[in-house]
Amino acid sequence: MIIKPYDKKIGTTILRVTFGIVLLKDFINYFFNRKFLFGNEGIVSFETYLDIIKFYKLNWLYIDFTIERNVKIFCVMGIVFSLFFTLGILKKISTLLIFFILFIFKICNIYLIDSGDDVISVLLPFLLFVDSYSLVDSYEKFSQKVKSRYRDLFDLTSRIFSFAIMFQICIIYFFAALHKISAEVWQNGTAIYYILNSEDFSGSFLNSYITKPVWLVMFLTWFTIFFQFMFPFLVWTKRTKKIMLLLGVLFHLGIFFLMRIDNFSIIMIACYAIFLTDEEYNFLKLKFKLNFLPA
Repeated sequence: MIIKPYDKKIGTTILRVTFGIVLLKDFINYFFNRKFLFGNEGIVSFETYLDIIKFYKLNWLYIDFTIERNVKIFCVMGIVFSLFFTLGILKKISTLLIFFILFIFKICNIYLIDSGDDVISVLLPFLLFVDSYSLVDSYEKFSQKVKSRYRDLFDLTSRIFSFAIMFQICIIYFFAALHKISAEVWQNGTAIYYILNSEDFSGSFLNSYITKPVWLVMFLTWFTIFFQFMFPFLVWTKRTKKIMLLLGVLFHLGIFFLMRIDNFSIIMIACYAIFLTDEEYNFLKLKFKLNFLPA
């Protein structure tokens, strides 16, 4: 197979598989905690769900979650189609169904929404139009045969929406930086101190040591703003792209270990996969013998 300079099929596959595993984990969790999350005595009342449905005029998405069978059906559907999505089977159908199932669940229980889920929900529609490998060889061969007749159109569409995903990630960082700049604790360099010492985000015994030196707190606070603000500009050039991606991986690993924001950290690191071309992945595959990467 001829690799074109801007092909991102490997990166898109890594992104899709990571999203799929996270979604599969979440839907399994929803299934085993369905009474607490969605039942009559759950953390969000059914009346609140009805109010949200009426307020946003989403009657066509109404599901009676007072019936446990309905909750089970939607949880199982989420698990099955997340598995399909991960493996790359019926990619477009599974992507579309997962998007709506997630939307229905989040209307029913507003506490399911977190920053990681928001990123997935925003990017899922773009993944409808990008090309990626199936992890099932027989299905991948069948899929390539179907697409062979309109290969140029599929390649162009995939390229456009791959760029759209990258642009969307840049938007996320840019507006996150703008939001921080407007807050006094980020301006004076103390935000990281309060975040790492709060009960909600104190995920490691290292937090107290990291926040003792004033210079380190101020550096981490201002570095966060600098990174999020500069990422949308520096990630597009060859000279600075790899540096920004490496800094981003370290940045989100820090969030993962110090703040225990698991899904968001994993998802954002996975998003970096699409910034590398197939040519760059094949170079890495040969250099570091990464045989698990698709060819």
